[in-house]
Amino acid sequence: MRKVNLLSIIFFILGAGTALGQELHSSLQIRNSHLWRGLEVATGLVYTGDVKISYKEFYGGFWSGGDASGSYKEFNNFIGYKNQGLVLELWDIYNFSPEATYNNKEFFNYNSQETGRFWDMRSNYTISTALPLTLSWNTVVFGRDKTTESRESKYSTFVSAEYPLYKKQGLEVRGRAGYSFALNQGKGETANFFANDAGFSEISLIVSKDLEVQGYKIPLGIWGMWNPVNENAFLQFSAQVYSF
Repeated sequence: MRKVNLLSIIFFILGAGTALGQELHSSLQIRNSHLWRGLEVATGLVYTGDVKISYKEFYGGFWSGGDASGSYKEFNNFIGYKNQGLVLELWDIYNFSPEATYNNKEFFNYNSQETGRFWDMRSNYTISTALPLTLSWNTVVFGRDKTTESRESKYSTFVSAEYPLYKKQGLEVRGRAGYSFALNQGKGETANFFANDAGFSEISLIVSKDLEVQGYKIPLGIWGMWNPVNENAFLQFSAQVYSF
């Protein structure tokens, strides 16, 4: 039986949305790096952008990232569901940077033992407007997240809690703590997809502020991120070029 990949589901959602009436969303950001769950994925002049079509509580789309030198290239598909404080998403993530050490030349290869992609199952829940604490659980459920010997899925997982520490006149400061581990740790292995060992792999402080230029708002961001497990620290600056 032929496997249905996530890209086919995306096209189905886009087609259904077009037929039934949908909302189109898109954004583009410029950054000095790309940070994600305790990792610095890319550095230099980085762009990230997305296109999303939503219909009621459901949505689907594409996310892409790259840098000016061409050393970082990423293209992802995603589908999602949002209802009040609950968000559920499945991301099909493919990084085809030239220096990648895994299969980065076969975008449509969905063989679990050969593919360079991975599927990231995401969920988060914001308790309420009175208590805007966001709890998140994310697990890699398919792809190149494998144990060394048995080549089984590790199911690397990242759980986090995020809370707005300060918000006034367009300035917001958010704090986030994330813990990573593998649900199926390989024998003698300690690493998961996000860090060299189980533990708090992300402690973040994120500051955002809208800059107004002749009536046009440009969201700016500063993100300090520490990875205690890997003993790393990173600082990201970002500006949003457009959003609708």
